[in-house]
Amino acid sequence: MPNTAPADDQDLDDLCGVLVADRDEDGPTTYECRALVRHTNSGYSCARGHAHTYAEVRASEGWDYASDPVEAEILAQSGVIGVRADGHPWA
Repeated sequence: MPNTAPADDQDLDDLCGVLVADRDEDGPTTYECRALVRHTNSGYSCARGHAHTYAEVRASEGWDYASDPVEAEILAQSGVIGVRADGHPWA
């Protein structure tokens, strides 16, 4: 269920922008998570468990996000491990 609107003094850049699949009275829909985000040196995560690692960190660790097995295979040809959005490798 979508969050309520942020407080007037809350920075919109500190809200999670991950799209969440859901259903409403009209059928399938998506909405932005909009939970509070906590920043770290390597990325950020939100109060609902979504996380993102910065590109520089992924590159130094030898992995990157891949949206499907084909993209993971293309990354593998360059020696990069393709990882799903949930943090698990496609392998």
